[in-house]
Amino acid sequence: MWGLDVHVSVRAGHPGTTPLLLLMGIGGNTGMWEPLRGLLGRDRTTIAFDVPGTGRSSPTAVPLPLPVVGRIATRVLDHVSVGRADLLGVSWGGLLAQQVALVSRARVRRSVLANTNFGVTSIPPTPSALRTLLSGRRYRDPASFAEALVQLGGGTATDDLRAHVEARFAHPPTRRGYLYQALASVTWTSLHALPLLRTPTLLLAGEHDQAIPLANARIMRRLIPGAELTVVPGGGHLMLFERAADLAPVITGFLDRDG
Repeated sequence: MWGLDVHVSVRAGHPGTTPLLLLMGIGGNTGMWEPLRGLLGRDRTTIAFDVPGTGRSSPTAVPLPLPVVGRIATRVLDHVSVGRADLLGVSWGGLLAQQVALVSRARVRRSVLANTNFGVTSIPPTPSALRTLLSGRRYRDPASFAEALVQLGGGTATDDLRAHVEARFAHPPTRRGYLYQALASVTWTSLHALPLLRTPTLLLAGEHDQAIPLANARIMRRLIPGAELTVVPGGGHLMLFERAADLAPVITGFLDRDG
């Protein structure tokens, strides 16, 4: 794909359902969708890929702007012969989901944006959460990850989180890949374009998310036409994986609606 080796993971479901494209947060890899991915339903085809410089995808020599990564996402859909998909983006992946939904509207049916914001113009993290986000050490050092659980809010080492953590350490991002993803997020905003986001959108936000303050989701709900907002009491930045069993039905309930 454009000279890049992009790792793509597909789990086939029923051909009559809309496939779901999974877009992971900064530094993440396809394996980190567990156990949530398995809870989204066996009938639903799920597609995930590692952004260049993360997981099992090759690194790039230069940073990729978010619009370019968005084009990679649509090329992934082309590669697996999917014309139209639903999107689930978490954190940095939520920015990517917005980019895809705004530029490739005909390719997107519904979007779920979890623990995300609208880019560089967003309300910033707390200072301690920002320090955590600027470092990729939590992908290599268990002690750093344990500290990150607290700094990013929520901070519950649940059974749901175990498979996510194992995948996190199995395929950490390159340092350059992590930096390039961070650069992509601080040179991009969707604030001006959110009123143009016409696909049905569900926002999932954590009450105690220190990385993406709840106020960001409230702003997005006002600006995205018809957007719905679900606030998870006590939820932190990793709530999608800490509380996978609780949040999977919320996601599938939204995606399974007609239209």
